[in-house]
Amino acid sequence: MTIDRKQPGLTLLLVSLCLGILGLSAVAVQAAEFTVRDARTHQVDGVYQLEADIRYQFSDPVHEALANGVPITIRLQVEIEQRRNYLWNKSITSLQQVYTLEYHALSEQYLVRNVSRGQQQNFRSLNTALLTMGEIRALPILDERLLTGKPSTYQVRLRSEIDLNALPAPLRPVAWLSSDWKIRSEWFVCPLRS
Repeated sequence: MTIDRKQPGLTLLLVSLCLGILGLSAVAVQAAEFTVRDARTHQVDGVYQLEADIRYQFSDPVHEALANGVPITIRLQVEIEQRRNYLWNKSITSLQQVYTLEYHALSEQYLVRNVSRGQQQNFRSLNTALLTMGEIRALPILDERLLTGKPSTYQVRLRSEIDLNALPAPLRPVAWLSSDWKIRSEWFVCPLRS
């Protein structure tokens, strides 16, 4: 394709159009992601507890399903490992926290249920529900008596993802085949600290 230098307006229009398309695709890709922003541990009465901040952003198909009453289950995976220099890290323990997010059209509220702890909260907006769900506070992860070495040799790994197997059966095949549903954070690693 040859660009006529005598028509700078056409060139500017083509460049703007290309940048606009690239910008829109970048927004679409960026819109659906889970990100563990920060995580840290502390010890209370001999039990290590996790504090973490996770950012949840859904894709359009997930938003649409939620708005139509489909519950979305999010699984937080936590692993504690002992770091070793010459071998693979040794797995000490792992646990999962399961959250269910639902929209109730009649009350126009979002319900966040922490299935693992048996707690639930209602929210007027999806953003508030996702922010609250992403604030992990005082989650007990390990009794200090299970440690055989110095705490400085241990690390905590965590990630969060949509549990596709928890979706209603008719929606599962679509979710398994679509990247819009396979939303998972990268593993986030932090040291185990008192």
